[in-house]
Amino acid sequence: MATDLIVDFPRHPRKSRTVRFAEMSQLHIFKLQDVARHELWYTKEEYRLMELVRLQDVLKVRAAAARKPREPADVHDDMSTKESVCVMGIEHLLTPACINEVRACRARCTRAVLMEQARQGPSPDPDLGWEAISLASLARTREATLRAMRLGELHQESI
Repeated sequence: MATDLIVDFPRHPRKSRTVRFAEMSQLHIFKLQDVARHELWYTKEEYRLMELVRLQDVLKVRAAAARKPREPADVHDDMSTKESVCVMGIEHLLTPACINEVRACRARCTRAVLMEQARQGPSPDPDLGWEAISLASLARTREATLRAMRLGELHQESI
C-alpha cells in the first residue's frame, strides 16, 4: 500500500545551518503520463541553450544602455523596437549592483530564517513556528517583493 511508504525521518544533530521540515512527510501519487520522457523534461543541452540566450539578452541590454545612457527604469521603454529585449526575468542580471543586491537579499533572508529557527529551539510551537519563520523571511524580502510587483505592473501595462 502506498501509505506504507510514509515514514518518520530520524532526527539528526543540529548543525549551525539547518532547515527543519515536518516530522511526517506526505506522499502524493500522480498518474503516469503516456508521453515520452523527452517531451516532459528539458535536456541538459536545452538548459544550456536557455542560459546562452539569457546571457545574450543581458549583453544586448547592457550594450544598449552603454550606447545611450539613461535611468535603469527606462530600459523597459524600448520594448516596442525590433532590437529590444524583454527584460522580464533578467533584471537582476543587468548590472553588478543588481546582482550583488540579489545575493545580499538571499543571504539576509537565509540568515533571518536560520536565526528564527535557532530562537525557536528544537521543539517549536507547531501552530506558530512556521508563521514566525515566514514573517522573518518576509521582513527580509519585502523590498524585493515590492520591486517584483512594480515590474509586473510595468510588464502588464506594456502588453
